[in-house]
Parts: sequence; structure tokens; C-alpha cells
Amino acid sequence: MSGGGLDVEAFLDRLRGIAAEWESAHDQLETLRVVSSSRDQLATATADSGGTVVDLVLAPGLRRHGSETVAASILEATADAVEQANARRAELVSGSVALAVIGRRGAAEDAARRHPDATRAGRGTG
Repeated sequence: MSGGGLDVEAFLDRLRGIAAEWESAHDQLETLRVVSSSRDQLATATADSGGTVVDLVLAPGLRRHGSETVAASILEATADAVEQANARRAELVSGSVALAVIGRRGAAEDAARRHPDATRAGRGTG
């Protein structure tokens, strides 16, 4: 429908686009894994989208390094993996929120252009 009425197909296309982007962000959150190694390569940690360390691999031959060095390497690798996973999650979530706001704003602007009288009536000016 067009000519001053609601363009249903354009509206549905916009909704489909938003839904596809939300689904993509959700899928990325579900499968997000960040791997980080300590500078000395003694420890490698993997964190998921929740910032949980889900794997830790230690290099062979740790006995020749002191326990303090090994502990520092583990903490460095895990902290970096968690930090990166949290940052990526924040990017995905903020992108989804921005997409929803833009979509809602666009729909409201389209409705206001097509139905100016209904929009004014809905604001309690009567």
C-alpha cells in the first residue's frame, strides 16, 4: 500500500533486516571465544562471551620456571582473555541496542510522515 498509506512491504523489510542482524549478534554471542596467551607463552586461556575462562593450556616444562612466574603467566593470560571477551560482548550488545533504537525511530518517523494527524492526536494535545 502506498500513496500516503503505510508501506507495509518496506516496513516488513525493515523488520526482517533488524531480525537478521539481531540473530547474527545472538549467534556471535553464543559462539564467542577469545584466546589469549601470556607474553612468555607459558599460559594460554580461552574465555567465552560471559567472561568465563573455559580453557587453560600450560606450556610443557613449567618446572624450570618458578611458581610465581607460572602464576603470573596464568593470571595475565586469563585476565586478557576475559577482558577481550567482555569488550567483544559489549560491542555486540551495544550494536543490537543501537539497531533497535534506529529501527524504532525510523518506524516512528515514517508513521509521523504518513499520518501527521494521528501522531498529534496521540500526544494528548486535545
